[in-house]
Amino acid sequence: MSTQPIIKKALAYITKNDELMVFTHTDFPEAGVQVPAGTVEENEEPSEAMLREIYEESGVKGVRIIELLGIYQYNMVPDRDEIQERYVYHLELTQSIPSTWQHWEIHSSTSKNSIAFNFYWVKLDGSDLGLAGGQGYFLSKLAHKIRNTKSPANT
Repeated sequence: MSTQPIIKKALAYITKNDELMVFTHTDFPEAGVQVPAGTVEENEEPSEAMLREIYEESGVKGVRIIELLGIYQYNMVPDRDEIQERYVYHLELTQSIPSTWQHWEIHSSTSKNSIAFNFYWVKLDGSDLGLAGGQGYFLSKLAHKIRNTKSPANT
């Protein structure tokens, strides 16, 4: 029996009001709807990796970390023989950006060519929003927190 390597990953749930920033791969629609995420490099904190990945994948720098929502493990079999230990952060957008935009990731670990991503916003409804590869694991928790912070005093 082989032991699967555990790879640390950082995922970003970036919100604007009650919407979540997501993207699809322009050239690989089969990859599904995703949130910015990537590998935590050696000597890098998960929060640092997450901020780096957000910028590399979306071009967005104006975000503020709200909290670490949690950590969970996700088995990548059959796609890859690895267990991902995922650090999921909630961030709030602090800059003005379009409702949709395209960005080319230049620093991809899987390709020498830049990869085009199509970004847009989806309303948090408490479901996992059909995010690819189990990325929606903490979305119901996030939607609940956002609903509870929207009291009449905050509107």
